[in-house]
Amino acid sequence: MSASRTEWITVARVGEIADGGVKIVRVEDQELAVFHVEGGYHVIEDVCTHDRGPLAEGVLEGRLIECPRHGARFDVTTGEVLAPPAVVPVPRYEVRVSGDQIQVAWLASARESGAMPARGGMAAAPAPASTPSAAPASSSTSSVPSTPASSSPGPSQQELAVRSALETVMDPEIGLSVIDLGLIRDVTIGADKTVVRMLLTTPFCPYAPQMIADVKSATQSVVPQECDVEVLPDAWSPEMMPDPSLLGFSY
Repeated sequence: MSASRTEWITVARVGEIADGGVKIVRVEDQELAVFHVEGGYHVIEDVCTHDRGPLAEGVLEGRLIECPRHGARFDVTTGEVLAPPAVVPVPRYEVRVSGDQIQVAWLASARESGAMPARGGMAAAPAPASTPSAAPASSSTSSVPSTPASSSPGPSQQELAVRSALETVMDPEIGLSVIDLGLIRDVTIGADKTVVRMLLTTPFCPYAPQMIADVKSATQSVVPQECDVEVLPDAWSPEMMPDPSLLGFSY
């Protein structure tokens, strides 16, 4: 296992990106968005933390970018969430200009050490080193800190990110997500395993195996470790939904 180190990776050149523009580059298996806004350069991961879709394809207005899928908004200079449905900031990277090269701090050998998470994870704290170049991504026009689950009564940011990812898992019979239906009853993120406890709308749901697999996949896309999905025996009812009116009920 090799030790990790931070390198300065060239991702673009001065003059290559117009002010108010963006370039997408690929570094290892991650796509980064290089923005030129307000006279400066800023780099964030090209991923919406709400549904893990590409972010830099959205509309950029000043330092604000809006995800083209569900309208979440972020500050491209900080990665900060400015509007829901996203709740977790986009990972950002330290940038410097060296001569005519725009460079980003990148933690090399992190895949072996486990310090750099997969797409959707937070960037590690940078420090200067060498200067290899990044390869441009194929096209362009836009998880989360690995910390233990919060012991406070409220959900941690990591759990919120998992629940946000689970909004993409649909119940095919009803056409609503497992979050909209209130099927996800508990998310426990441990040091080496995540446990998701959920209900089914009917005891013998024919789509149960696929839904369980989708829940596991969505969870692991945010927290890349072993995941167990436990189906609880409790009966489901519409009153468990955050918004029962989606099915025409009111409580």
